[in-house]
Amino acid sequence: MFGNFLKVAVRVLVRQRLYTALNIAGLALGMATAAMIGLFVWHEMHYDGFFSHADRIHRLIRTFHTPSGAAVTVAAQAKPMGPALARDFPEVEAVVRVVNHAVAVRRDSAVFEVHLTLADADYFRLFDWPFLAGDPATAISQPGTVVLTETTARKLFSSVDILGRAVTLTSGVTLTVAGVIRDLPSNTVFHMEMLANIATRLNDGWDEPFAAADTQWHHSFLRTYLLLKPEVEPASLVARFPGFLAARMTEYLDTATGKPSVALDLQPLTRVHVEGISDDGVPLSLLVTFLGVGGLVLGIAVINFINLSTARSSLRAREVAIRKTLGGRRGMLVMQFLTESVLLALISGALALVLVELAMPRFLALLDLRMDAHFMSGLWIAAISLPLVAVVGLLGGLYPALVLSRPRPGDLLKGGPMATGGGRLRAILVVAQFAAAIVLGISTVVMLQQTRYASTQRLGFMPENVVLLRGLDTAAGHAHQQALREALLRIPGVIAAGGSLWTPGDGADRFSSYRLPDTPKEKELALRTEGVDFGYMQAVGMKILAGRLFDQAHPQDGQVTRPDPPEDEEAPQGDSIVLSALAVTRLGLGTPEQALGRTVIYGDHTALTVIGVVDDVQFDSAKSVLEPTLYLIEPRFMDVMAVRVAAGSGAATLAAIDDTWRRLYPDLPLKREFLDDHIRDTYAATAHQGQLLGLFSGLAILIACLGLFGLAAFTAERRTKEIGLRKVLGATVPDIVRLLVWQFSKPVVVATLVAWPVAWVLAGRWLGEFVYRVDRDPLVFVIAGLVALLIAWVTVAGHAARVAAAKPVRALRYE
Repeated sequence: MFGNFLKVAVRVLVRQRLYTALNIAGLALGMATAAMIGLFVWHEMHYDGFFSHADRIHRLIRTFHTPSGAAVTVAAQAKPMGPALARDFPEVEAVVRVVNHAVAVRRDSAVFEVHLTLADADYFRLFDWPFLAGDPATAISQPGTVVLTETTARKLFSSVDILGRAVTLTSGVTLTVAGVIRDLPSNTVFHMEMLANIATRLNDGWDEPFAAADTQWHHSFLRTYLLLKPEVEPASLVARFPGFLAARMTEYLDTATGKPSVALDLQPLTRVHVEGISDDGVPLSLLVTFLGVGGLVLGIAVINFINLSTARSSLRAREVAIRKTLGGRRGMLVMQFLTESVLLALISGALALVLVELAMPRFLALLDLRMDAHFMSGLWIAAISLPLVAVVGLLGGLYPALVLSRPRPGDLLKGGPMATGGGRLRAILVVAQFAAAIVLGISTVVMLQQTRYASTQRLGFMPENVVLLRGLDTAAGHAHQQALREALLRIPGVIAAGGSLWTPGDGADRFSSYRLPDTPKEKELALRTEGVDFGYMQAVGMKILAGRLFDQAHPQDGQVTRPDPPEDEEAPQGDSIVLSALAVTRLGLGTPEQALGRTVIYGDHTALTVIGVVDDVQFDSAKSVLEPTLYLIEPRFMDVMAVRVAAGSGAATLAAIDDTWRRLYPDLPLKREFLDDHIRDTYAATAHQGQLLGLFSGLAILIACLGLFGLAAFTAERRTKEIGLRKVLGATVPDIVRLLVWQFSKPVVVATLVAWPVAWVLAGRWLGEFVYRVDRDPLVFVIAGLVALLIAWVTVAGHAARVAAAKPVRALRYE
C-alpha cells in the first residue's frame, strides 16, 4: 500500500513540475537557513560543559557603579580575593585565579608573541583538558614549568614529544615544558597557548607590579573561578558575600552614600559565554533572536507549501471524488497527501544538506566564529536537519491533506467551494509571509544605521590616520619608550606621537577620587583617570575646548614641584591635569574657560592645576555612558604608542615606523594597527549580525516571492476564460495587468500595515540597549513597504502580462 502511495506521489510531483520546483526551492532554502541557525545556536549554548566538574564550577563576578551612576558588572577580580575566599568559605573545594599575559618567545632567530595564561596550581582540578604528554597533577605545581597546546608545541618545536625542553623568553627567562594538551575546542571561553604557575617570574616588567597586587583590593584584573563542594548551593555563598567584603575591604561602603560600593555574585561556568560579562560571548537574547529569525524563514517556506497545495486542490477535485466514490476512506486520502508532502520535504531536505555544506563556512565567516569540524560533520547536520524534514513534511502537508480529503464526492464533482480551496486563508498566509519579511528588512536597516552611527558618532577625537604600536608594557619597552617617540617624530609624514596605557575601544578603565579644595574628603568624586605621555592627546586628535594640552616646554606638566612626597603609588607624576567637559561640570567648575587655573585635590593634599579642557571621549561602545575624565602625565605605565601620520601617507611611512620599532625592540614582536580599524572592531559583532539579518531578510523575501510566483501562475491559469471575456468586451492589456497585479497588491499592503508597528516596537527595544543611538526613521518603514510592494509587482507582472496578451479565442474556443 505504501508503495502505491509513493508511486502516486512521484507521478503528481513530476506532473506539476513548476509547483514542485517552487516548493522544493522554498523548502530547501528555509530548511537550510533553519539548520545553519540551529547548528550555530547549539554550538553557542554548549560552551565548557565538557569538564568533569562543570556543574560545580562558578566564576566570580563583581558589580559596581560608575560615577555616572551606571551599574557595571565585570569578571575582573583583585588578586587577594581568591585566597581570602578559600580561607573564609569551607564550602569551596578549590579556587583558581587566571590572568593572561603576552610574552615574546625566541626560537632560533625568530621571535614569536605567545599568549601565556598564569593560573594557580589547582587549575587542572577544575579544567581537565586532555593531556598528550605530562601529568596534570604536577604540570604547573611549581613556578618555572609550562604547559603548551598542541599547536604551540608544533610551532615552537615541530613536535609534541617535548617534555623537559626549554621555552626561552626574550626577557632571558627559561621555562621547562611539563605538559602538552590538545588544542582547545571552539566551544570554550578560554584562550591560551601556554599555561604556567601564577608565581612564575617573567623578568619583563610584569613581576614587580604583579607581586605588589597581592595586597591591593582596589586593583582588579584576574578571573577567579570556584569549585564548590558537592551539594553546595551557590546562593548560600552569595548571601554571605556582603559580610565577607565588609570585613576585607576598607572601601566597601561608599563614603558619599553609605551604601556598599561593590557586590559579588557567582556565574555558572556553562553560562559565561551566553551572559556576555567581560567576554566576547554571544548574548542569550541574540541566540533567541536568531532562532526566531530561522523560525520565520522556515515558516515562510512552509506557508508557501500550504498555499500552493491548497491552491492546486481544484485540479485534483475529480481525483479525490473518484477515489471516494470507489470506496477510498478519508484516512487513506490523508495518508496519500502526507506521503506527497513528506516526499517533497525529503527531497528539499537533501538539497538543504548540500546548501548547508556549501554555505556554512560563509555563515561562520560573517559571524567571525570558529566552529570545530566535528560540529559540521554530516552526522551533526543530519541530526539538525532530519527533525526539520519530519516537522515540515507533516505540518506542511497536514492542513492541505485534511482540506482536500474533507468534501463529499458530489460537492467536488459539482465544483463546490472546497474544490477551489480557501482563498481567504491563502491571502492571510501571504500577509503573514510578507509581514515577516518586511519586519526583517526594517530591522536590518535599523541595525546597520545604528552600527554606522555608533562607529562614526562624535567620539571626542579623530581616529583617522592614527597608527597604534602595542607591546610597550614590558621592561624592555619602557627602557626605550622616549627614544621610540623621538625616532618616530623624525620620520617624514609623522605629525605627532605619544604613549598611553590603553586607547579608546580597549574596554579598560581606571577610576580615582578627586575633590575641590573646599570640599570635604567624604564628598570626593570618582573620575575616570587616563595616564598619558606627552604627545598622546595630540596624536589621537583630542578636541581642545579651552586652555592647552600637555607640553614638554612646561616642566610642571610632567614634574612634581611640590615638596611633599607622593601620597601613594598612583599619585600623579606632575602638577598639571586636563579635564573633560563632563568632569568640569561634575566638579562644578563652571565653563571650560572658568575651569582653567583651578585646583583639584587628589588624596589628602596633592594639589593639581587645570591647564586645559577637552571634549568628552567615547572610550567604550555606544552602549556605555560618557564618563567624566581626568588626564595626567604618567609615562610609567605605557603599553601603546599612538602615531598620527599625515593624510595620504603611503607605505614608505609605515615601513619607516616598522623599521624604527624593529631597530629599538629586536626582541619584541611588532603589533601595529590603525585606530579607526580598532574602533570599528568594537562594533564588528553588531555589523556581522546586521549583515546576517540582511541575508535572512533577502532569503525571506525570495521565498515569499517564490510562493507569490506560484500563486500568480495558478491564478492566471484559473482566470483564463474570465480574461478572455474581458478582452472580448473591450479590456486592454494594461487593464488586465492592473487587475491581476492589484489582486496580489492588497495582501502586501496589509502586510506592510501589520509589519510597521511590530518593527517599530522591536527596533525600539533593540536600540534601547544603546545609550547613544539613532532615532527610528519613519522613512525607512515607508521605503521597506514600497520595496515589498514593488517586488510583488515584479513577481506577478510577468504572468499577468503573458495572460493578458494571449488571444481571447484560445481561452473561449470550447465555450
